[in-house]
Formats: sequence, C-alpha cells, structure tokens
Amino acid sequence: MGRTAERPGDRVEADLRRRLAAAEWQPGEALPTVARLAAHYETSPGVISRVLRRLEADGLVQVVPRWGTFRR
Repeated sequence: MGRTAERPGDRVEADLRRRLAAAEWQPGEALPTVARLAAHYETSPGVISRVLRRLEADGLVQVVPRWGTFRR
C-alpha cells in the first residue's frame, strides 16, 4: 500500500472497526496477532498496538497482555 495523507493508524483503525462491525470475529474469538495484523496492513507493530488500545477503550476488544486480543 502506498503512502497517503491519512495516518496509517487511522486507516487500520477504520478497517478493523468495519471488520468488527461486520462480525468477522465472534465475541470471545481471538483476532490475529499483532505481528500478523502489522504484516497484513503493512505497518509497524507499534501502530497496531496503539489501534488495539483505542478499540479496547471503546469496548470493542479486550487486550490480554502476552495472550492476545479478543472480540468483545
């Protein structure tokens, strides 16, 4: 994916919100790992971690350190 004026985290967050709204993952189901999401979105693991924390703050996922991220 090429560079755009949009910050990478905004693009990733918008897509993950869309995928969560479409019920791509069921409640309690694990999302892909940070590493897999970073590779999929062609961004850094740090960007993915920040996005997941924002999604957690909004009650969409639960981040369990060293275990995974789960759909709420």
